[in-house]
Amino acid sequence: MFQKLFNWFKRVFLREKPFKYNFTHDVPDEFRQSVVYIVGEEGFYWQLVMLCPCGCGAILYMSLLEEEFPSWSFTINDKKELSIHPSINRFVGCKSHFFLRQGRVVWAK
Repeated sequence: MFQKLFNWFKRVFLREKPFKYNFTHDVPDEFRQSVVYIVGEEGFYWQLVMLCPCGCGAILYMSLLEEEFPSWSFTINDKKELSIHPSINRFVGCKSHFFLRQGRVVWAK
């Protein structure tokens, strides 16, 4: 509960910077907060990897392979803002549930 309140305070009062993205061939050894790593090769990407935005430190792996369940997709708009579809819902650990829309975290209710 405290973590969610703290995250709300950061978003509202500290104007959190939007998430950035980085195309990479391999999952990195070290992760930066507020960066989504798009893993694959030009034209074929198979995974999104990021640190959980709640601050718990968990590494989130999201498959982009349609034949796997669950799987996600991503879009990048004209302003180079990343969105991930559908939402990311952790069932273990911090149990965060959020959307990444136009580079910004939108917490699910």
